[in-house]
Amino acid sequence: MKHKIYYLAILALLFSCKKEIKQENLSFVPVPNEKQDSKVIFSKVLAIALEKEPNLRLFIKNEALKQFDRDNDVLFQMIKDEKITSDQTFYQVISKYAQSKEKLDSAINSLPTLTIMVPELPNFTPDNWKTESEIPQVAVSPENKNFTNIDLYNSKGEITKIPNGSVPNFPVVVVKENERLVVGSNKFGKTVINNKSGIISLADNAFDGSITKINKTLSLNSQLQSSLTPIKTSRIAPDGIAETNPQALDQAIIDAYNKKLDWQRDYVYYGLNPQAGVNRGKFNNDYSEHIISIKLADNNYDKISSHTDDPKATTQYPNVRPGNGITLWTNGKYDIRIAILINSKNGGALQINKIFSLEGKDLFDVKYQLDQNQKYYNIVSITPRECFLYEPIAAWDLDNYGAQWKFIAQEFDPATETTLSYTNTTQYASNFEYDPTFGEKVKLGIKFGQTTTTTNTNSYQVKTTTGSNDLGEGILDFSNPIILRKEKIEYTPSRPPRDGSTPPYYKDVYVTNDVSTGSMYISVEPRKIRK
Repeated sequence: MKHKIYYLAILALLFSCKKEIKQENLSFVPVPNEKQDSKVIFSKVLAIALEKEPNLRLFIKNEALKQFDRDNDVLFQMIKDEKITSDQTFYQVISKYAQSKEKLDSAINSLPTLTIMVPELPNFTPDNWKTESEIPQVAVSPENKNFTNIDLYNSKGEITKIPNGSVPNFPVVVVKENERLVVGSNKFGKTVINNKSGIISLADNAFDGSITKINKTLSLNSQLQSSLTPIKTSRIAPDGIAETNPQALDQAIIDAYNKKLDWQRDYVYYGLNPQAGVNRGKFNNDYSEHIISIKLADNNYDKISSHTDDPKATTQYPNVRPGNGITLWTNGKYDIRIAILINSKNGGALQINKIFSLEGKDLFDVKYQLDQNQKYYNIVSITPRECFLYEPIAAWDLDNYGAQWKFIAQEFDPATETTLSYTNTTQYASNFEYDPTFGEKVKLGIKFGQTTTTTNTNSYQVKTTTGSNDLGEGILDFSNPIILRKEKIEYTPSRPPRDGSTPPYYKDVYVTNDVSTGSMYISVEPRKIRK
């Protein structure tokens, strides 16, 4: 019974973080069966080497923990010449266990992005891998999503078939092609390999593991104890300022709200305040719009977790103390993509694309309940949580950009590439003129002033795949309030207040506006980028 407790929806979720990005400029692309054969050849050799070489196991563990592509991936071309022992490289260590070195070399050469991935299983993760004693079997990633079993090889060459939907309760590493990489140079991602073997680049800089992650990993205990009560769809910003608390608002936004200004961005970007007699102002490019956070609407977990490569919440785990190797999510990342469409006065169509590689715990809170026999925790609910990103977009210069920006959201999944057409209709403000006092153009009056506006429609092409999940589109208007209202909410302080007050305790928060796409709430606010 204890070997059957881990049943998830799709086994491949554990074994592959695949978000396939189309690879271009390949000099040789083997047909699918040849790719699978190459992975099998490498996997059989690796399985033997893992049993015979403790140093190899330790090396793979340490490299996986580096997360060069923000996943537990070890790119063969990146580490093949690294020393495992005092006198042998990674390649030399594994190749001595190959029955045919020629076949091994051919398999390696046919898979430019050949990768060893250390998955996060209920009883096995890169962090808790005891390399001195735990010898993993080697799984071969499936050829496509239409599979019945996944093949695992041990050091004797014996094959174990794990049915689709089951999760092994023993150590496993995975041999796969790395979908977060492309062969050749790529303007969207930095180069990770540039040598005689060729050039390999990240598919997008969103996968750059050298960039510090904003989202902090929560402990198991923190995940289990997270509140699952859905908060309001709008962002709740704490009292205070962004300079000292990143989740708080910029001081200029708070000032605009306190001054009861209709167009709060007029104050942020131009300093306009009719109450104080300030009716003209130059553009302040010290500020830029940011995606502060995103939050999925209810009932979207199944929708964005439908692909074999999307993460899934563990449905059941044994009643053990947190920290014993239990993980609440299968290995993998959601690729959330947001396209921002901005019309320019010069007739240009500016499209800014943002890609966020997010774990399941970044987007959802999972609640478990202990069964009557006190043996297993079973999943009882999954609710969306706010994920903070703080991603800059652009400064909203109303003299150059339209007053309406369109946001298009999707959860990207590998499939046939396709292109969707969108339009964005916007108004242009004309209340700008040169002011010799400022020595530059200034905005005359709040809103659109006393002048007329013009309207323009631009067309855009957004790349996606037939398998991606459409999360809708929404409009942000320059006139939209950033802060909707201020409220007091009840909270539990970490220590008793010094003023001697007694429960219940209350604190001030700001309820902010969101861009709603129907399936996602996107919090967009200006932030000061230069002090």
